[in-house]
Amino acid sequence: MLLGRLAVERGLISETQLQDCMKEQQKALSASTDPNKTLGATSVPRPLGVVMLARGLIKEQDLVKLLDEQNQKLKAFENFQKMQKVEYLFGQLLVKHNKATQLQINKCLQIQQQRAEKGLQPVQRLGELLVEHGFVTKEDVADVLRMQHKDLLFCTGCGKQFNVVGLEEGKAYRCKSCGGVMLQRSFLETLRAEETNFGFELPTEER
Repeated sequence: MLLGRLAVERGLISETQLQDCMKEQQKALSASTDPNKTLGATSVPRPLGVVMLARGLIKEQDLVKLLDEQNQKLKAFENFQKMQKVEYLFGQLLVKHNKATQLQINKCLQIQQQRAEKGLQPVQRLGELLVEHGFVTKEDVADVLRMQHKDLLFCTGCGKQFNVVGLEEGKAYRCKSCGGVMLQRSFLETLRAEETNFGFELPTEER
């Protein structure tokens, strides 16, 4: 369905053509699950992209681009879902300590979700959005992050930044993306972070 919606948004097919392709899929699906019918080659449901291609509605290069865009959007939303719980708990701490209102938290969480659904990466963290909209200060965000015992590490190799919970003394941490050395950074320098990890999830070596 996401692939079909993207095709309509890009002007490759019309809404009516999308509905016709989906009806073909549904008809084949019904035939394939009917115990009274012999399953034939035409009864096996085909992926929506294949149906659009077979009907001559899109070209092969269009399908490749649509699949790439679909995968990008799905990956962004998957990453957003992973950090959703952490972000919600962070927002509740801000509300509890009277640094932000629930309405402000909800608005920024909604912006996060909308950007994730559009496939934008990386999805801005809640603290970054709250500061951007003038709801809280960087100092407020840093205070609450310290309450959660988080440290901000950045990779000297690829430049990615991570919120990390539970750093161990005597351990040198490496980036799980490129293996580069990770150094600690002040929360007041930047609020941007790719994701939140626990210390034990990152590669380490003895100092």
